[in-house]
Amino acid sequence: MRAPFYFAGGWAIDLHLGRVTREHHDIDTLVMRRDHLRLHEALRGFTLKKIIPHPNGMPPNRGTIIEWREGARLALPVHQVNAYRAGESEPAFEVMLAESSDGEWIFRRNPEVRMPISAMGFHSLWGLPYLAPEIVLLFKAKHLEARDQIDFDNALPALSADARRWLRDALATSHPGHQWLKALTKMEI
Repeated sequence: MRAPFYFAGGWAIDLHLGRVTREHHDIDTLVMRRDHLRLHEALRGFTLKKIIPHPNGMPPNRGTIIEWREGARLALPVHQVNAYRAGESEPAFEVMLAESSDGEWIFRRNPEVRMPISAMGFHSLWGLPYLAPEIVLLFKAKHLEARDQIDFDNALPALSADARRWLRDALATSHPGHQWLKALTKMEI
């Protein structure tokens, strides 16, 4: 049984653009929380570990990593699972858990920000499912590392007018005064 997923993070931006724009240090995926119990079956060859976030998001991993037992439900604040290959200490990829209700994706950092699940992802030319770039950028807006700015600069010209408007409104709601708002507003003129 498969758990529906999307590539997320920088790889989602590159899948949307159809080219690799920068070096990537990891692979992020996203699964709806409602489907998370299917991950153990879908990822039988991997050891799955949950990340219990530290209240203040302490680097480097921003949480405590512990084994996730099959069948154990994960509730917030847990929103990330790492998948490890046998004998490896670094995760092969990360799985982010997304909130949803009544056919809508809900931004866990601000439940006022939503999008219909049917509009939150695309398929690349290679058939790979990826998260809508405007959602990826909304997540990246919080920490704003150098790679996040690169992703924004690369993605902005490729975003549809609707995607730019959605991102502008989501940033204004979740991160008032964010530096990307000026660029998004300028694109509307």
